[in-house]
Amino acid sequence: MKNDFELDTQPKKKQDFLKRIRIWIGVAILLTGVMVIAGIYYTVEMLFVKGIGNQEIASFASREVYYLVILIAFALLIKILIDEKPFSSTLTKGIQFSGLLFVAASIVIPRLGGYQSSGFEICSYGSFVLIDGMFLLPGLLLIVLGRIIMAGFVMQKELDEIL
Repeated sequence: MKNDFELDTQPKKKQDFLKRIRIWIGVAILLTGVMVIAGIYYTVEMLFVKGIGNQEIASFASREVYYLVILIAFALLIKILIDEKPFSSTLTKGIQFSGLLFVAASIVIPRLGGYQSSGFEICSYGSFVLIDGMFLLPGLLLIVLGRIIMAGFVMQKELDEIL
């Protein structure tokens, strides 16, 4: 009879996932950091210097949603680097919140002045668009991925507690 159990009680070397992707995280932090600065500059310029015309509100709101999601990603990457944990409750909540921003944008942005069709609408008639699918789809994907990562995080936490 074959014994599938391992009786070695010596602590095993922890695989360091972050060391293998440290360069990628560094590049991602650099690029998202640049985008955060660009987003802050754009927001300040549009709100206080140039102003937003009625025909530019939808375009401005679309960019702001994008910049907010990039800001959330930047904060999550910094947290991962500081904590040295690739998975956390904060990560899953941040991903899901980003998804909710996209879903909310898919409903709100089509009602703003200057909205132009993305070509992927859900329930449109003439110039009326109920939901913009170009915002809805990434939002739904982020929410689902956030939930999957949360389930994996909870299972990993339970396994760590058992061991």
